[in-house]
Amino acid sequence: MLSTRKGRTPATLLQDLVSVAELTGVSYSEATLRRVLSRFEAGFCGHSVQIRTTTKPEARRDLCFRYLDLESGENPLDLAERSGELVDDGHPIFGWLRHVEERCPSLGYGADFEACHGLAKIWNFLDSAHDPRTFLELPMPRAFRASLPLLRELHLDSVTIVGADYVQRSVNLYFRPSHATHRGPELLALACARLGFAEPTPAALAHAAQTGCIAFTYGWDAPEIERICFYVPGFHRDEVPDHHPHLRRFADGAPALTQHPRFIVGWSHGKSQPYLKIEDDYTGDVTEVFAEAMSVPMAAAPPASQRPSPALHSPSL
Repeated sequence: MLSTRKGRTPATLLQDLVSVAELTGVSYSEATLRRVLSRFEAGFCGHSVQIRTTTKPEARRDLCFRYLDLESGENPLDLAERSGELVDDGHPIFGWLRHVEERCPSLGYGADFEACHGLAKIWNFLDSAHDPRTFLELPMPRAFRASLPLLRELHLDSVTIVGADYVQRSVNLYFRPSHATHRGPELLALACARLGFAEPTPAALAHAAQTGCIAFTYGWDAPEIERICFYVPGFHRDEVPDHHPHLRRFADGAPALTQHPRFIVGWSHGKSQPYLKIEDDYTGDVTEVFAEAMSVPMAAAPPASQRPSPALHSPSL
């Protein structure tokens, strides 16, 4: 990994972020980019970096850049709070990752920034995979408890990464699809049917057959699961699918510090129009980071009789 870091500077990344924003037609603030790269220079210059965009309509499309750190043990949440990048306004989402850390130790962290506004999300990469019932011990979004029967039906029992979105005020749970018969097209079709989402297209079902990670998004106060996303890693530039013209444009032109970057493609489903995400492995080592995060051992499952603490758990449906 160290070879990709040689000569990396905030100025280089700034130049590349501006370039990809212009490539994709996405708005950005140079002042925001400079502020973030200054505050989080150690993360961006010393660890794995991704650049991400989506196929949402241009008016709603964004550009995000993030670093992933499984080495230093430095929590970006601490730096975000000290620097003023994140200001707690009292909403439960601001303290949620602190509760997670107390119950589920971390292997490492990630921080995600939007090119106009700055910090959007922080991720905890867990040092072991947890049954979702573990999170009943914590404050959780309104829809979480009611989703547990669906997660059991889908055989999704291994949460390896969690994220807090401070802009959307939502929680992301990332599952390792551990059961061979419950990881692909059938799982996607069943999940969409149960959640009232549009029936997935044949292309989306084929994509799901290759998935290495499945994410569920819970709006803190939303009565239902908002989105599910199926991620497929490891595409070379010429292998990125042409489901949308924006995917090919990004894959062909996105800058990278490695000669042969890999791309991750995520297909997101919800009550609104499905869309795709594409992530550029800018530093050439992100695939290794996710492989490590997805291979952590399974933690002991909580007892079936476990019940949430009324003092901690948000009201259920």
